[in-house]
Formats: sequence, C-alpha cells, structure tokens
Amino acid sequence: MNEALTNLYSSKWDNLTAGLKPIIEDSNLDIKPANPLLLYIDNEEEYKNADIRLMIYGQETNSWYEKENGTIDDIQTLYDGFFNEGDCWKYGGQFWNGISRFLSSLQKKFPDKKIRLTWNNIVKIGKHGDKGFPPDYIYEIEREHFHVIPQELEILNPNVVLFLTGPNYDSIIKDNFGELKYEALPNSTQRQLSRVSLKNIPFAYRTYHPNYLWRNDIDDYFDTIIDDIKF
Repeated sequence: MNEALTNLYSSKWDNLTAGLKPIIEDSNLDIKPANPLLLYIDNEEEYKNADIRLMIYGQETNSWYEKENGTIDDIQTLYDGFFNEGDCWKYGGQFWNGISRFLSSLQKKFPDKKIRLTWNNIVKIGKHGDKGFPPDYIYEIEREHFHVIPQELEILNPNVVLFLTGPNYDSIIKDNFGELKYEALPNSTQRQLSRVSLKNIPFAYRTYHPNYLWRNDIDDYFDTIIDDIKF
C-alpha cells in the first residue's frame, strides 16, 4: 500500500512542483501553498486485516511541513509522526476531539471488531502557515496536477468513509468523485447529514465539520451515522 501511494504521488510530483513554482516565487502573492497531505500506513498488515477500515476526511491542513518544497519522503514522514504516532491527539482542537469521539462511539457499537483509522483531507494542498480554503490559484493547480484522492481510496480500500467537511465542500467532493447521490439520514436534512453513494464503499457519509458539531449535539449526529453502519 505505501509503495502504491508513493508511486501515485511520484507520478504527479514533477508537474505539481512545476505548477506551484511560479506561485511560490511570485512576491505579489501573499498566500503561498502548503505542502500536500501525503498518506502513509504505519502497519500495512494490521490495516489490511482490520474488520473496519475507516477513512475520515477533513477540509484542508492548517499549513503542513513548514519547509517549502518538501520531498515526498519528508512529507510522508511528517504524516507518520503526526498521525500514526499519535501527535494529532496532543494537537487537540475540535476536529481531532471530534474524530476521537466518533472512533470511541464506533468501537462501543462494535467491541469485537478491529478498527483502523486513516486521516485524509478533501483539499490536499492548503495554505502555507495558515488555515482555511486556499485561493483558487492554488486549488486549480491541485485539480490539474494532483488529482489523487480517488486513487488513494482505491489503494487503501476503506469500508467506511466519513466526510467531516460540511455541505459547503460538496463541490470539492464532486471535483474528486464526480456527481454523487446524497440521501438524508433519519431525522436529518440532506445538508445536515447524508449517506453518500461512493463507488465501492459500503458506508459513506457527509456531515458538518466538528467545529459545528460540538455546538450542535455532536453525539446525535455521530449516533445516527453509527446506527446506520452494519457489519
């Protein structure tokens, strides 16, 4: 899996680097691109043998790997340390606290199932030194030269996907996967909480970012999702 991920990123890397270079060097552009979020699985056998392989998508990074023009190996090593080795839980914040809450609730429903989590973002290239959706001049480079999210999903083959991206990022999901069907779950509107018809994924959902959920009955949202998951 890691070899396949690295090969995927390598196949796009030269064109991505060439596309971002003018932005990085343009002194008139205040907002520069962060390095892309590159995935890395710490224990492939454990991941492959897990009963529930869960991928959770956030929106975009709050910067990523401070040095500009990091190598693929540099950036995957950062992902490994931050996520696989658990620094993300020390980082805290509403997003990671929300993931921890969902994971705990899922394990409570399936106490005998082995669950493995992968973290991803629906926007792979955020802002350097800042958070929030990047300017179009950065995002369009990603769309043109670093369209990797569908292939990442094929490589990692999760059976549960959760987009904690909010409905305002549905257009970004569409950029990656094309037109998808969104079906509202019980006692929810389509905008609040939907099951998503994602190809080859048995259970896929989209709801709000945890920044919103913590203010609006996060357990109700998560319980509704988990009640819908059947193994």
